[in-house]
Amino acid sequence: MTDQVDQTEVPMSEEDQLAAVMADLEQSVAEEPPEPEFDEDQDKQISPVLEGLDPSRRPCPGTVCESCPNSVWFASPKEVKCYCRVMFLITCSTKEPNMLEACDGVFLGQEEG
Repeated sequence: MTDQVDQTEVPMSEEDQLAAVMADLEQSVAEEPPEPEFDEDQDKQISPVLEGLDPSRRPCPGTVCESCPNSVWFASPKEVKCYCRVMFLITCSTKEPNMLEACDGVFLGQEEG
């Protein structure tokens, strides 16, 4: 006669579930960040904030601000915005999309060679 082991799954306690979620989070933080995306037309790095967002949340896809070193992108659960450090204004937001196709601000601060 062999003893059979009961293989029914015992539900995890809330504490065990929390520990499992924390372990998953720690593992994802320990992983290396993804390589930055590049704007193929401009061969420039796209904002890390934008590359971390789902593409459907990007308010102005294709705007010159995506890769401008003078733009500051920020996101909240309800909105994504871009602040221009040259023009001192919000150039794009999910509430008021405005796709800038060209801007001289990208050239400010670059030394001529």
